[in-house]
Amino acid sequence: MMRPVIRQRLARVVLVLLLVLGGILLYLLPYQDLPRWIAQLGETTSVLGWSGPLLFGVATAIMTGVGVPRLLMTGVAAAMFGVLIGLLCSLLGTLAGAYATFLVARWSGQEAGLSRWPRLRRFSGLLSRQGVVPVLLARQLPLSSFFINLLLGLTAVRTRDFLLGSSIGFLPEAIPAALIGAGLVTGDLAGTLKYLLAGVIIFVVSAYLLRRFLRSRGSGLNNDVAEPPAEGKEID
Repeated sequence: MMRPVIRQRLARVVLVLLLVLGGILLYLLPYQDLPRWIAQLGETTSVLGWSGPLLFGVATAIMTGVGVPRLLMTGVAAAMFGVLIGLLCSLLGTLAGAYATFLVARWSGQEAGLSRWPRLRRFSGLLSRQGVVPVLLARQLPLSSFFINLLLGLTAVRTRDFLLGSSIGFLPEAIPAALIGAGLVTGDLAGTLKYLLAGVIIFVVSAYLLRRFLRSRGSGLNNDVAEPPAEGKEID
């Protein structure tokens, strides 16, 4: 069995490599010629049948796992495979990539971080008792999903809460991104505008509903944070 120290060092090396690889991929992406690149990629994957979305899902897991924006992958997937299939394969791939980054962070430095910063241990314990709510809140922050995955990996958030909260938290932005991506390749201005309008409406409605849900659940989290733990009682 691998020693914890060796495992942590190995995970840190992997984390550094992921950051470097993510930077390289972000630099190499053909932003200026993205529509033509999507069209060529769609022609290449069209001959693969159902293997195309599966392979794209794997590619999404790898690329989002190293920091490539998930919404970019969602839009590209919808442009290539349609809204539903593109959304599904990109969402599953994004979730797999997020979980991989989450595990790397947890293996590389969770215990060291909790030992070094006692307040982080208390905060981590509070998060672990709140279920999916902290994950949903984190997913709404204007930060890269890659860094959110790293931060959550350093806390005691349960794996099931991370996966469920991430799945739900990704949707308010993923659905509009898929609609916009599909609309940009229709070749028809009216069709494109319909997709764009639908994407904006869904984003506004889903963001409003999610905000109401988080606000209704947020009072419990605030109460827990405000109340200090009983003396002699360990939060774990």
